[in-house]
This record gives sequence, structure tokens and C-alpha cells, in this order.
Amino acid sequence: MVNLSDYQRRFKSFWNEFKQSKRGIAGIIIILFFAVIAIMAPVLSPLDPMYPGWQGYYPGATVQPQAADKLCVPIWYKSLPGGEDLSENIKVVPDHEFSSKEVFEDEWDVPQNVLYDSTMGTHNGSVKILYEPEEITTNLTKKFEYPFNNLPQSYWLHISAFVEIEGMGEGVQLEEPIPIRLSVHNETGFEFDIVTFECLYANAWRSSAWSSRNYWIMKYFQTLGTIPVRVFSSPGNYTFNIGVTVNKNQTGGNEPTVYVDDAQLLIYGEAFGLLGTDAEFDHPRDLFTMLIYGTRISFMIGVLCAVLSVLIGLFVGLTTGYLRGIIDEALMRFADLLMVLPTLPLMIVLVIVIGSSIWNIVGILIFMGWMGFSRSVRSMVLSLRERQFVEAAKAAGAGKFYIIQKHILPNVFALVYISLATSVPGAIIAEASLAWLGLGDASIPSWGNMFYNYSRAGIAVTRGWQTWFWVLPPGIAITLLAISFILIGFALDEILNPKLRQRR
Repeated sequence: MVNLSDYQRRFKSFWNEFKQSKRGIAGIIIILFFAVIAIMAPVLSPLDPMYPGWQGYYPGATVQPQAADKLCVPIWYKSLPGGEDLSENIKVVPDHEFSSKEVFEDEWDVPQNVLYDSTMGTHNGSVKILYEPEEITTNLTKKFEYPFNNLPQSYWLHISAFVEIEGMGEGVQLEEPIPIRLSVHNETGFEFDIVTFECLYANAWRSSAWSSRNYWIMKYFQTLGTIPVRVFSSPGNYTFNIGVTVNKNQTGGNEPTVYVDDAQLLIYGEAFGLLGTDAEFDHPRDLFTMLIYGTRISFMIGVLCAVLSVLIGLFVGLTTGYLRGIIDEALMRFADLLMVLPTLPLMIVLVIVIGSSIWNIVGILIFMGWMGFSRSVRSMVLSLRERQFVEAAKAAGAGKFYIIQKHILPNVFALVYISLATSVPGAIIAEASLAWLGLGDASIPSWGNMFYNYSRAGIAVTRGWQTWFWVLPPGIAITLLAISFILIGFALDEILNPKLRQRR
């Protein structure tokens, strides 16, 4: 029967000795820091690490609107000299789904023929525009503030519309399309036409989305010569306008009801998040989110590869060292063969042949990581098998596996703890190296993929040190996590290695 108090006493004795090691305590503190980040990643950042999008329901859009534009600088750049004028993201319509009548009436300026309808809409409610014979154009206007001196980088626009005409079947094409004109006005009355969206069918919802990646949204206004006037050239109050124009020629002489829903204008600025964004064109990633989610991948790869490779090495070392014979010769020669082959080129070949999924990479790292430890265990077993306590066990009639389990294994276990701690950094760095070479799993957020995306985008050549916030944080994270396990390995070696044990 296992005596738990004996194990508790041994652990307490070990901990009393371990906590006197400053290096060991420092390593544990760093590991706990990264462990908390890995566990709390969804709380620290609600964004998807690979495809971050703006939250909300946007029917008809092929993808969610991106969270930010590409190559945004960190938001705290605004507190540095010269960064005060940087623009940020603006969500022009907070309740773009028209889910509340109170919010709609408070946010929008609408004429009398515009009503709120909670029964229609693609998701929640919608805006109902009634048309009488004298009505031609109806404008829904939403005021918003643009408080930045710098221009926005781009915009994203979305709208859904439904034309209801009694007596017409579902999806019947109108004689003329009903245009829905979306524009932005500044305080001087200058108007920027973003797009005109045409409803072509009656009694059928239609949704669409547009985006522009211009470095500024601009239009030329001509008076007394050609004077360029940028829409967001200065801070101030602006107006988002939705204009719907209807005449009887478009509806076959019938009076229509037009429903507008999911109207949104997102303005993308130059600064975003704690670490900015990368250079992906269609879905720029938040670098802070990638960094904290990458902690999970590095922990998983490092610990899993270290545990399994050490277990394989322990089994091979115990078996070959004690049994000897043809088993020893075959396994050691196979280990020698793998050890003389260049590690990184061999891993590259294996990844190319079997694929670059994360589990394939873990398998390759385990396959390439057991040989050195197995030889160390074997050398200890060769010495232990000749000791008197082993000979006494043989004389008492103990079997081979009983001797290995009861007499050999406890004497080599100190080496297991040390090897576990020191094997983790190698696995983490190996995965990052493969990912940096473009051989990592591109579907997961890892620190290595952050390096690969940086090199693939060519930012090092075009922007250089200006994008340090992209490449420096994952490098520091890999270094700290690797050092933490090495520090613990040194501390364990001092405690468990009889030659280095410090007597106090």
C-alpha cells in the first residue's frame, strides 16, 4: 500500500531545498506568468486570433468586417511625441441592427414618414419608410464625431434593404431599381458619395457590403478653381446619410414600403490594440491577440514533446542498458544514426513529406528528441546493474522487470526531472524555427507564425525598425519561456545531482 505521508514528507523536504534556489523560483514565477496568460487569453482579448472581426450581425457579408486595417501601430503610440494625431477606429452606428426603437429614435434624425418596425428585419428590427404620392426622396441621417487630425486608412460599409409592394409576387424584378444612396457630409456641407445601392426586386431582402482601402476618403470640390477638400481633413462633427429615392415608374404605379436594416459605416484608423496589427490584406490580425494565444501553443508543444520524448528515451535507455544483447545493439545503432543526421534539414524534409499540421510537427519533434536522453539513461543503467543491491535482488530470485522497476528506475529518476525541464526550450524553439521557415501550421496562432508573417510580408525591408512591435514581442516571449525552464533545470540539477548538491 502506498504511504502518502512518506511522499508528502519527501516533497516537503525537496521544496524546502528548492525554494532556496533563486534561479528555480525565478523560473517558476515566469512559467506561472505565461500560464495565467494562456488560461486567460479569451478574457484578455475577445478577438479571434486568426480571423479577427468586428462583432455584430451583417447578413449577406461574405466575411465579418475586419477588426482593423493592416499595419496599425499600437494604441499607446498616441501618448508619444508625434503620435497625438493618429486616427482610431470609429463605429458610426452603434445599433446597426435597429434592435431598439428607443435607441433608433435617439440616434437618428428622420422625417415623419419613417417609422420603426420591430416585426421586420433580417435579425431584430428595421426601419420602415412609407411613401405617399408627393414623397420622392427620404433621408435618414446619423450624426457622429471624427475627433482625429489624421485621415482614416479605409472604411467598410454595409446595408440591407427590402421593398414591399402589395400585389407583387416575391422576388419580382422592378421596372426600375430603387437607389439607396449612402454618403458622408462634413460641417461645411461638403458631401462625399460613398456608393449607391440599388434594390432590383420586390418582396425580397437584399444585403451588400463595400470596403475601400484608400489611405484617405476624398473628393474634389470645385469653386474658384480646383481645391481638394478631404472629407475627414479635420476633427469635427459629420453626418452619415442614407437617401432612398422612389417614384411610381419604379413600382408599377403602386406605393411601396421600403425597409432598411443593418446599416453600418466602419471607419478604420491608424492605431489599434496594445501591439497594433500585421499586414494581412483581407483580415489584419491583432498582434497582441496572436501573442497571448501563441502562449498556449508554445506551452502545449514544449511540455508534450518534452514528456513524450523523455518517456521514450527512458524506456529505451532502461531496456537497452539492462537487457543488453541484440536489443541494445539495434536500438543504440538506430539512435546513433538519427544523432549523426543534421537535425533541422531532416525535420524540414519530414514536415514537407508528411504535412505541416501541428500534430505532425509534435510527432516529428518527439521522434527527433529521445536519442540523447536514452544514451544518458543507458550509461547510468550499465553502472547500476553491477551494483551489489542489484546482485542481491538477483540472488533473491527477483525478475528483470522487477529489478528495473524497484531498483534501477528510482536511481535514474533524478535525471528524468532535469531532462524534462531542459527539453522544453528546445521543442519551443524548434517549432518556432519551422514556422519561421514557412513550414509551421498556418491555421494556428503561434509565435513562430508571427515571425513568418513578418518575413513573408517583406516589412523588414520596407519599414524596418518602425514595425518592431510586430517582431520583438514574440522574440522576447520565446526567450523568457525558454529561460524559465532552463533555470528550473539548473535548480533541479543542483538539488538532485549528488555531485552538485549544496549542503546547508
